[in-house]
Amino acid sequence: RFFLISLHSYIDRGQSSTPNTTIMSTEPVILWALPPSANSSVVRSFLKVFDIDFKEENAWGKTRTPEYIAKFPTNLAPSIEHGSVYVTEGGAILRYLACAFPDKAGSAYPEDAQTRANVDMLVDYTNTGICSLIPKSVYATVGFPGNPGDVMSLDETKEFSDVAKEVCGKAIYESLESKYGEIFLKDTKFLLSDTPTIADFRFAPMLNFIKVATKLPDRIVEYEKAMNELPGYTEACAGVVEFASPSWKK
Repeated sequence: RFFLISLHSYIDRGQSSTPNTTIMSTEPVILWALPPSANSSVVRSFLKVFDIDFKEENAWGKTRTPEYIAKFPTNLAPSIEHGSVYVTEGGAILRYLACAFPDKAGSAYPEDAQTRANVDMLVDYTNTGICSLIPKSVYATVGFPGNPGDVMSLDETKEFSDVAKEVCGKAIYESLESKYGEIFLKDTKFLLSDTPTIADFRFAPMLNFIKVATKLPDRIVEYEKAMNELPGYTEACAGVVEFASPSWKK
């Protein structure tokens, strides 16, 4: 059994940690997902756009079972199974899929060291930046529970939840405009690239939740349209759009 725990780190009893860049199994990928989750649509959209065969399982009510935790110790979704490989965390999943299916999805994670570093930077920046603000600015509106310590999660501060949502929404808009729009999309159709990479799939599906917190700058609207033109992308995000769109900022 393999657990993917970092960019190219695999743990197995007595096995080498050398990354395998070929298809490790001929079996279809199993995607464990939560239907209304923007994070789940990150992986689903990548699988559909790059035409990777997969079967989706609803992870609701299963992530804390012993069977699930034995495969995915973080007990989170999305996660994937691929033969004997079990991968969780969106960025790690996208990297694995691009490396495991190079003929279909290799272009999404270029081998050139500098280009790959830029892609990894974008993935990490999205994870630690905008995505860290989504629970504070969106979850209360869509009925998701907050994270420990969030204003909405504490009885002592719950009355300030609307203020926190507004502050975080403004911070998200500023990042979308000044970083994504004016830098990462300044000269390219996609994020620092004229073709979509795993960075785009980590970022773009989250816009369907981000629109609950803030309107999108014009350049991001244009970018989202380009993502929706990718075959399979709109379908992959349809469930999230149906769930979140009634709460989008007008």
